[in-house]
Amino acid sequence: MNVFTSEKTRHADVILQAFADKTFADMKAVTITHAMCDDAALTDRPRTKALPAHIDNLRHQFIGSSELCFYHAVLVVLLRRHYQPEQTFAAFESLWKTQSDYLLDTLSLRWLVSACDSFVDYSACPVRAATLMNVATLINTLKVYETQRYLYALPADAPLCPKRTASLYQTHLPLYEGLTLFRIGTDDTLKNMRQRYQRFQARDELAGRMLLGVFDRLHHADSAFVTMQSLHQDDKSAWWTTTP
Repeated sequence: MNVFTSEKTRHADVILQAFADKTFADMKAVTITHAMCDDAALTDRPRTKALPAHIDNLRHQFIGSSELCFYHAVLVVLLRRHYQPEQTFAAFESLWKTQSDYLLDTLSLRWLVSACDSFVDYSACPVRAATLMNVATLINTLKVYETQRYLYALPADAPLCPKRTASLYQTHLPLYEGLTLFRIGTDDTLKNMRQRYQRFQARDELAGRMLLGVFDRLHHADSAFVTMQSLHQDDKSAWWTTTP
């Protein structure tokens, strides 16, 4: 295990132990009231690879919510970091099987989308994965078009607004329901979405080629994806192909 991987998952067992002796009912009855971090807005604090610090930042975001919602977010983070994926996904799936009504009623759109991503990445059911991929596609497309709308000042034929463009390079700007506008330069949501499309191609060659073909064509048309591509300079989170 290299240092980077270690930092991403170290102390995960300790973090999970805090929930080990609690039932879902117990966690629903507890409201998050504090976190170790200060009261600065979550988006203003630097991102960290160290798992305990990241989880504490996350806890801050769930102040006022139930511990069950926070537990759900912890499982999502651990799945994203590939910590003991079989066991972690089993816990995640059990949570959704028994608490789906509660989670659908209480989670923000941001965390519902993250839950869908986790099912896409780890579910053994191809129909469930394909169905929930629609959620990520819907929300990511909405984010891209809402971001383009934000970038252009009125009237509609005005050029990109430099101040608004600069602001999207600097921070995540809120949209609604926990969602943010597309963070130009570092946002990896479209990269992750395209990688999931590619994994579907391994399950169904024809369907995968059709899906990727349509998505790629949108990057050679007058679309909001082209606007984002023209402004996005980070190769690590690039999502487009170089072939026309």
